Amino acid sequence: PNKRAGLFFNEYLARQSSHPVWSPTYLTINELFTTYPLEQPLTTADPITLVCQLYQVFIMKTGRQESLDDFYFWGELLISDFDDIDKNLVDTSRLFSNLQELHALTQDNNFLSPEQQEAISQFFSNFSPERRTLLKERFISLWERMLPIYNDFRTRLSQRGLAYEGMLERQVMEQFDVNRMPYERYVFVGFNVLNRVEHKLFRSLHDAGKALFYWDYDESYTTPSRQAASSP
Repeated sequence: PNKRAGLFFNEYLARQSSHPVWSPTYLTINELFTTYPLEQPLTTADPITLVCQLYQVFIMKTGRQESLDDFYFWGELLISDFDDIDKNLVDTSRLFSNLQELHALTQDNNFLSPEQQEAISQFFSNFSPERRTLLKERFISLWERMLPIYNDFRTRLSQRGLAYEGMLERQVMEQFDVNRMPYERYVFVGFNVLNRVEHKLFRSLHDAGKALFYWDYDESYTTPSRQAASSP
């Protein structure tokens, strides 16, 4: 997950040998994704560049006149959301559905509890045309433009050979061929909760016989207690 573990591992590895040895290559999970040879090479852009590129798309798609200073904090949050979306391989065309399309949930709600049905009904009543406020109008207007903003932002970055982490990692898994990975064996150490792109990468390398895993978990989850072992 990070570079720090590699420094300590090198120290202990050196203690095990009486002569010089080649150390393994240490990569963070993000660096590992960048080693994959994409059809169109992408470089992870710095945060300022990402926000400035998103700002151009945002202004073009919304027609708003916000200054870059006013947009900057909002832009960072939006990029963070896009990053999570891509790292979890979310179907954005479904995620960024128009609020009016979401209203179809209320037409067939037999799978919902009475409390859930009431919550959804309350939500849509709050966004009904008769009860819209300026804040609601801005929310709905922005939400309806979110998918074009997401798509155009990615296109704009791709044309410049740039990406944010999640975008690059999603691109890798969409093009992934295990035979194009640069190393013959990978050892994954210290991971716990995985996102979808990490899970897919790990599974692909595991199935190809190219990966070993040392998981970060408590032995009590995998080792039966003495009492359990002695029970009939």
